[in-house]
Amino acid sequence: MTVPDTVSERVQELFRHGLQVDDIDLDTPLLDYGLDSVRSAEIIIELERAFGVEISDEEASVLHTARDVVECVTSKTSHTGVGAA
Repeated sequence: MTVPDTVSERVQELFRHGLQVDDIDLDTPLLDYGLDSVRSAEIIIELERAFGVEISDEEASVLHTARDVVECVTSKTSHTGVGAA
């Protein structure tokens, strides 16, 4: 399994849990799943803990889909060698 696959699976798991939905499509806007500012902040904190990265408020504001989140986390972990925990 490649690192992006691992990141993708973990990101989807975090969003499924945080948004209490059965499935997350990588390209569906997270707002369509009911993501609000409180849940967004909670999930960002969980992502930072899970992957050992920091996601600024500016970065978070442009993460509209799970794919955006996966790409952000992957770019931050690929040069550090950090993977999903």
